[in-house]
Amino acid sequence: MYTYTPESLHQTNKISLVVVIHGCTQSAKLIAMETGWNKLADSLNFIVIYPEQKQINNAAKCYNFYLGFKAKKDKGEVASIKQMIDYSLKNYNIDSSQVFITGFSAGGAISNAMLNAYPQLFNAGALFAAPSNLFNQNKIPSQKQPKIAILQGEKDMVVPKGNANRILKQWLTKNELVDSNFVLKKDYLNNPLLTAKYFYNKSKQLKIISLKAQGIKHKLMITPGKSIKKGGKMDFHTVDVNFHSTYWVAKFFGLFKN
Repeated sequence: MYTYTPESLHQTNKISLVVVIHGCTQSAKLIAMETGWNKLADSLNFIVIYPEQKQINNAAKCYNFYLGFKAKKDKGEVASIKQMIDYSLKNYNIDSSQVFITGFSAGGAISNAMLNAYPQLFNAGALFAAPSNLFNQNKIPSQKQPKIAILQGEKDMVVPKGNANRILKQWLTKNELVDSNFVLKKDYLNNPLLTAKYFYNKSKQLKIISLKAQGIKHKLMITPGKSIKKGGKMDFHTVDVNFHSTYWVAKFFGLFKN
C-alpha cells in the first residue's frame, strides 16, 4: 500500500479517498505518474492510495481477478485492498461516503471485484479496459449500488471490447436497468473518437456511463499539460487523444466541490 497525501492537505473538514489500482507490468509508482492522480489530489484536497501487487503472487504483477479465492468478498487480494481502505478510514479524516476506486486492465478487474464485494463502501468506480470476471454477484437493492463508469478502447486486443459489454450487463442487472434505455452522446465532449451511453434509474439518477474510444488500443487516455484539465505522462501504457481521462473520472466522482 502506497499513500499519497498532499503537502498542503487540509483535514479540518472530511476529505475524499481515491483508490487507484495498476494493471499487469505496472506498479503503484508507474500508474501514479501515468495518470496524474497526485496532481489532482494536490489541487482538490484528497488522498490517494495505490495498492501494489507483489511479484511473488503473480510474475507479471497482475491482480488475480480470475481466481475465486483471490477475488471474492473477504478473500485474498480483495480482502487485502479492503484492509488498506479500512486503515485509511481509521487514520485520516475521510468522509466514508466519499470513497472511490479506479483501475486499469487487471487493476480494473480487481476494482470491479471490490465494487461487487463491498458495494456500500464505494460512492463510485471507474473501470479502464477491464476483464469482466465476477464471483458471487451481490444482491443488494439497486438504489444502494455504486455509480459506475466503464471506459474501453475499441481496438483493444489485450482486453477486447466484449469485456466492457459484459461489465455493462453486470451492472445493468444490479441496477435493474435495460441495455436499450440510454442517452447516447456521439462526438462526446466534442471529441470525434468518443461515444458515451448514459444510463439513468427511475429516479433520473445517473448510474452507469459506458464510454467507448474509437481506434484506441490497450491504453490509458491522457492529455499531458500543466492546467488542471490536463496531466499524466506519455509512455507504454498511455495515449494522448485530447481526453484526459483522469480529470474526467475526477469529475464523474464529484471531486470538484465548487
